[in-house]
Order: sequence, then structure tokens, then C-alpha cells
Amino acid sequence: MALFDTYIIIVAAGSGSRFGSDVPKQFCLLDGKPVVMHAIERLQAAVPGATPIIVVSPSEEKRWADLCERFGFTSPAVVHGGATRWESVKNGLAAIPADARANSIVLIHDGARPLVDTPTVKRVCAAAINTDGAIPAIPVSDSLRRLDSDGVGSSPVDRGEFRAVQTPQGFILWRLREAYSQPYQESFTDDASVMAEAGYENVFLVEGNPDNIKITNPRDIAIAEAILSSGR
Repeated sequence: MALFDTYIIIVAAGSGSRFGSDVPKQFCLLDGKPVVMHAIERLQAAVPGATPIIVVSPSEEKRWADLCERFGFTSPAVVHGGATRWESVKNGLAAIPADARANSIVLIHDGARPLVDTPTVKRVCAAAINTDGAIPAIPVSDSLRRLDSDGVGSSPVDRGEFRAVQTPQGFILWRLREAYSQPYQESFTDDASVMAEAGYENVFLVEGNPDNIKITNPRDIAIAEAILSSGR
């Protein structure tokens, strides 16, 4: 038996309101199949034997079941999402068996990131073992400015001090369960912020991949198609 069991929570419960479609972005087609199916397949290829869990909105459960039937896709265990990403992750976490080994690795991935690559996933898993968690990140290429308190003025900042965060984010199960036992706060923008509030601040940044884009706007589908067509 492997020293570390791995669970993967794929968060696919968002409404995709910014995407501007009646179909949530994670269920839109990319290269002939739904975005989230790409994500699941890549994660399973990166960590064979891991236990995946997909979190979907109750209102989208039938759509997901229909898509799985249409594409001959075997769905992971399905969990209902909540009103916030925090609640959706918490529900996914609750689906991990109570007797799961405390030192299991839990990866949490956005269902709208279909192009996650194996090296990134492996770096996250390796770094999560001896730290409070690991998250993939990439340098910021755009120039940045910080807004003044009046929301009008601004000043330049050194972009070298910043990184853009991606998923999957990885944590050890017992720490993640403890962190998610906290009440919800609006400052919880991702899983690392939940961990930090619980006192687990030794979260390690690993090298991400610029191709690991998040589908947010319709044009992102075209970008992802171009990445796939290039063989990456």
C-alpha cells in the first residue's frame, strides 16, 4: 500500500455567470467534450489510483449525468455544492471517508481548469507532504498598480513580488479538516487562505504552468483549443 493515499476534489459547482452562457463554463465543450472532463482525466492520469470527487450544483446534477451518458464517461462520486466555493469544498471534504488515513493528500482543483499537467500535479503532491500545503503559481507578466484608499488614485508595485495562483492546491487531510471546521469568512478566496486563518501558514509555492488556464470568458475556450492543438 502506498504511503500516502490521495483524494482529489474537483470543484464544478459554479454558475459561470461571468461566462455569459446558459451552460456553466465547466460543462461547455472543449475539443469535443466538456471542460471538466478534461480536468478529471488529466488529474487521474497524473495520480493513478487517486480517489476523485466531483462537486456540482444540485441544479446541474442531471446535466452532468446526461453529459456522462452522452460521452461514455464514468463520473467520480458526486457531491452537491454550496452557495460559496468554501462550502462546496467543505462538502467535498465531508465525502472523504471518516476512517481515511489522516496523512492522506487532498488535492483541490477548479473544474474550469481543463489543461492541468502531470508535472504540476506531482510537484504539488510532493511539496504538500512536509508543509502546511502546496499551491502552484506563476510569475505575473503584466505591470501592476495598487489602488489608493479613495479608489481613484494608484501607484506602481513591483510585479516581481507577486505570483498568480493556480490549482490544484494540495494539503494533508487532517490539517485540511481542521481548517475547514472554522466558520466561513469573506476573506476565504482559496483553500490556502482557509489554511492560513487556521494557523497553517507554511504553504509552499511550486512551479505552475502558464497553460493551466482557468476558463472564465468564452475566448478562453478558443485559447484552450489552441493550446490543445499545439500538443501541450
